[in-house]
Amino acid sequence: MLVRGTLDGMAAVIIAWDPEQPGWTGVYAADVEAVRRTGVVRQEWQVPDDPALAEGLDVWLLAVGARPALHGLIGHGTLAGVRSPTRSEAGAAEIDVDLDLLLPRGDQVPCAELAERLPDRGAGVPSVRLIDGPAELAVRMLWAEANSPDPASLDPVPGALPASAVQRVPVDGFERDQDLRRVAMAHRGSACHACGLDPEQVYGIEATALIQVHHITPLAHLGAGYEVDPLVDLVPLCPTCHVVAHSRWPVPYGVEDIRTMLREAGFLRGAVLTPEQLESEAAAARILGT
Repeated sequence: MLVRGTLDGMAAVIIAWDPEQPGWTGVYAADVEAVRRTGVVRQEWQVPDDPALAEGLDVWLLAVGARPALHGLIGHGTLAGVRSPTRSEAGAAEIDVDLDLLLPRGDQVPCAELAERLPDRGAGVPSVRLIDGPAELAVRMLWAEANSPDPASLDPVPGALPASAVQRVPVDGFERDQDLRRVAMAHRGSACHACGLDPEQVYGIEATALIQVHHITPLAHLGAGYEVDPLVDLVPLCPTCHVVAHSRWPVPYGVEDIRTMLREAGFLRGAVLTPEQLESEAAAARILGT
């Protein structure tokens, strides 16, 4: 069954999914990990056909079934394709959904909270619901409040922004993997290896998570059989030095390159020059005629 509200400006789809029923391709727990590592997993659904279904719509996955304690919003993605099924009853459509965030079973956003935001949800759970306007915003806000981005990430939680406001860009997955980051920092420390900045000392303990890791393995070595060694291949850098490292392509600047830049620019490693120090350097430059 498909339920629709007023579809002017419709922006999202809620799909009810029963984990106890066939239909999920693969193993859900494995896909949770796959999304965490790779960013997206594609699943197919057969749903009632509707002309409002279009590529690019936000999709939320609502877990239902015989275990009410596990009911709730459990995933988000975007509608990647709509097509007529090869074998199905009349009036059905097959859709591809690129899921970009899946929560482990038990971590779902409870249906009770969803009902508070969507008081007109009605009795029963439709297999597909198209939402727009205030209803779509209510679901998005609930999802954003219940899920936090990775520490130090500038990227919003998938689903926190409308699909039309999101751009997918390729990134180095080794640098974004929080498990690898923790191993590298446990081995090398939490200070930037280029400028010496330790965010925890400057901003407090909450800033420990701001240090990033830089993947130093050359592109030529990243073959199909490559396995990252976080103790060797990942180096902690502050966000500024990390951007500087990647400002050269295809061979990024190394840690020693950045240290050389800092020395040649006249900055003390890990220190911020005071106005008096800057004036002294300027006076020295005038005396030397440089």
